[in-house]
Amino acid sequence: MLKIANRINLLTETTEELDNYEMSNNKDHFINYGKKITYQYNSRGFRDAEWPEDLSDVVWCLGDSFTIGIGQPYEETWPKILEKRTGKRCLNLGEDGCSNDTIALRTKTITEQYQPKIIIIMWSYLQRRRKNNINVNHDKDDFGLSKDVTNFLKNLELVNNLNCKIIQTIIPNPFLRGEENTIKKILSKLNPLTKNLIFIPQLDYARDYHHFDIKTSELVTELMTKKITTIDNQSK
Repeated sequence: MLKIANRINLLTETTEELDNYEMSNNKDHFINYGKKITYQYNSRGFRDAEWPEDLSDVVWCLGDSFTIGIGQPYEETWPKILEKRTGKRCLNLGEDGCSNDTIALRTKTITEQYQPKIIIIMWSYLQRRRKNNINVNHDKDDFGLSKDVTNFLKNLELVNNLNCKIIQTIIPNPFLRGEENTIKKILSKLNPLTKNLIFIPQLDYARDYHHFDIKTSELVTELMTKKITTIDNQSK
């Protein structure tokens, strides 16, 4: 659960799946992006430096490719910027195509094994599922707006029942059917836990012209830093 086997110690200039010229949503933007990008994954398969031996005071950052920072230089990913802002070691546990089911289970595993002080979750697309221990874009036997919302609320309740301080946001435009405002209203009516969910706008685009870039990363970390400061003050 805390390793991604096919990424362990991988070093590459681009990711074949997402960040390349052929897959880019804007070819001119890709060509003219300008910033050098290298993807290097640690011994656990995450785009991060090796984890320290002492994990008692780290910030755990969970999410999908937006957390990895696909299309961005490593130093501009939101976990790395957050690390600079707070002075706390922020572990990047982003995974390409990660479902909210996996994110919730990963959060549970971390809580049980490490008794973390702070976990930050950037939830993924609602349609994704974990099926047979694999992330899939959707489960054809369990798919549709109502089921997507129900599944998301299940994961939201799971992590909110854990004994840990958890800050939660969600990727920009997480509802692929163009029903974002409708689903926001549904979520807020169905479960009061969603009032703590931070919705973020996408202010710019990374090299692939899908994921966000430095301006959005900075906004995300500004909002999260305020939350972390509040948690730190409460613990004193």
